[in-house]
Amino acid sequence: MHRAIIIDDEPLGISSLKTLIEKYTENIKVVATATNPEEGIQLIEDYKPDIVFLDISMPTMNGFELLERLSDKNFHLIFTTAHQEYAIRAIKNKAHDYLLKPIDVDELKNCVAAIVKDEETKNTILFSAPKNIELSVKDGIIFVRPEDIIRLEGSGSYTTFYLEKNIKHIVSKNLKTTEKLLTAPYFYRCHPSHIINLNKVVKMISDEGYYAEMHDGSRPEISRKKKESFLARLKII
Repeated sequence: MHRAIIIDDEPLGISSLKTLIEKYTENIKVVATATNPEEGIQLIEDYKPDIVFLDISMPTMNGFELLERLSDKNFHLIFTTAHQEYAIRAIKNKAHDYLLKPIDVDELKNCVAAIVKDEETKNTILFSAPKNIELSVKDGIIFVRPEDIIRLEGSGSYTTFYLEKNIKHIVSKNLKTTEKLLTAPYFYRCHPSHIINLNKVVKMISDEGYYAEMHDGSRPEISRKKKESFLARLKII
């Protein structure tokens, strides 16, 4: 299932597109929507979606400005707009497609089908390629399997990897830089100092704050603003 986010300042536009996706496409799940561009940026960072349907003309920040604010653009971008004159600029922003409102059902179906095919090809390549993450540590280079990672904790310019069998490694990279090494969809940044493997979560704890209890017994904190997206991500992993 490919995860999608819709960002559009008009609630009716979101509702209409979401209905079309649910009714006429397969293997696409809308996991979040936003009418506020700032919220949309946060959702992209939280969910790391496969597809982003992005309106261009929005009052506080247009779609192109939103893209400039993103540090990670590893998703299929589909612009949705009523203004045909933005087509060339959309292409320059490496958009997968450009859908004019009102959105034509056949164009949407063809667009999504092409993305699904592309993702299946990409996944075939990924699954046949080495999955190890290369880390430079104090005494050399180690190779870590993503599925062995329980969580990561950042402290200034260093990140600690906590692995299975009580193994841990400290690398001299900050958490933001280290996060870019994690391509698997089950990693989630639940707090400015913590990234967790959602497959290793046992339960969420509410005790003067929110915490994710991991299967090794550790309890990294969950930011209050990340609580809802954390629970939503757990449901789709």
